[in-house]
Amino acid sequence: MDPDEASVSRPAAAPGDRLDRLSASARGWHTIQMAVLGFIGICGILRTTSSSAPRAVQWLAAALAVAALAVACMAIFTVGRVAYPVSDAAEGDHAAAGSAARLRGGIRLTIVALILAVIAALSGWWPSPASNPAVAVTGTTGQAWCGPLVSGPAGAISVRTASGIITVPTQAIAQVSPVGRCP
Repeated sequence: MDPDEASVSRPAAAPGDRLDRLSASARGWHTIQMAVLGFIGICGILRTTSSSAPRAVQWLAAALAVAALAVACMAIFTVGRVAYPVSDAAEGDHAAAGSAARLRGGIRLTIVALILAVIAALSGWWPSPASNPAVAVTGTTGQAWCGPLVSGPAGAISVRTASGIITVPTQAIAQVSPVGRCP
């Protein structure tokens, strides 16, 4: 490189070039936004219908999912105006600055939509309540009881049956086996 070339200032990019570069960048972001919109749609489809989350949490998640969809649509529109300009606006630094601001705003809206979708999807991981499985207890005399185990005195098994809590001493038990549900 010639020392004289280092001191020569290069002309700034022409406004038309800057708008073209912004438009190309916006098209790339537009593709990403479509992926985010698809992610929001998939989250809505994959939601389980038998969620153990409280009703208020389910409604909040639904509202957040709708908000994420609305924000994603606004972001796509905002970036789309830069990616695919409709009118031949006056070119210049002012037009390029406006396009750059719209592109930044659209990118921020995309990130907000993604965050809202992720928060809405988190309700699907709500812990399910602990279940108390049923057992079938058969006594040495042939009598049988079925129900969930409950706490009882030492040296005995207590079972909650349809007729109440039954306590059976351990020496009077022939068999204890888990069951899916009681008959």
